[in-house]
Amino acid sequence: MDATNWQARAAAVLREPLLHFLLAGALVFAVMAGRDAPDEAVIRIDPAAVATHHRRSTGRDPSASELKALIADQLRTEIYSRDAVALGLDREDDGVKQRLRAKLLAIIAAPAEAQQPSDAQLQALLAADPARYAGPTRYWLEQRFIGDDTAATRAAAPALAAALARGERPALPALPLPDQVSGVAADALAAQFGTPFAAALAGLPDGRWAGPVASGLGLHLVRITRRQAAPPPTLAAVRGQLEADWRRAAVARAVAADWRQRLAAHRVVIAPAP
Repeated sequence: MDATNWQARAAAVLREPLLHFLLAGALVFAVMAGRDAPDEAVIRIDPAAVATHHRRSTGRDPSASELKALIADQLRTEIYSRDAVALGLDREDDGVKQRLRAKLLAIIAAPAEAQQPSDAQLQALLAADPARYAGPTRYWLEQRFIGDDTAATRAAAPALAAALARGERPALPALPLPDQVSGVAADALAAQFGTPFAAALAGLPDGRWAGPVASGLGLHLVRITRRQAAPPPTLAAVRGQLEADWRRAAVARAVAADWRQRLAAHRVVIAPAP
């Protein structure tokens, strides 16, 4: 047999799925046989812990058959995951790395999340940015829908605003929205007219027709007759939001401090960009 035929036949053998299966099986056997400590092969499963996890997930205790199935499933997961790690299948797997990263971050964040801020800490947070915790402004206004958001409609807006200011009633498209609202909070207006409409109100003058103001439906002219800012927020009124923000900041600080320590403990080499 010449060298060319021999190489072709060897390549064909190497492509055989059965050979791949046998090699993988041999590798698994080698890993299993190579475990030094006998305890590594011992898998301990606590039925009480399994039942507790089920109770937290579903709100009820598992039945006897459910518990048996849950234990069997955990056993399979444990064996497969151990053997996969032993074979190095977790290496270079971005999905596994991201899940491990998320679990470690959760462990790092847990102490900070469990902390209870004092009233003084919450009051300081409120004093640093009271506008963040203030309630929405309320508006008394009139609005007129003038058409779709096009260049032509925008060009016609000043003339229409002037006509409305003179008390005229120009022909305008009908829209199933109120022409007047009284004492409506900005967040409620956002739900009715859209967030861009409500956000634009803060920059409009009082007492005269202005615009155009965009909504989810098109363009409007608006005349604000009154606006009322929310009273200064109190600690009691916004405690929940303050506590959430305080814990979020505490977690961010804990994660940043932990990252600095971990980064300092590793030697990092970043290859130059191609």
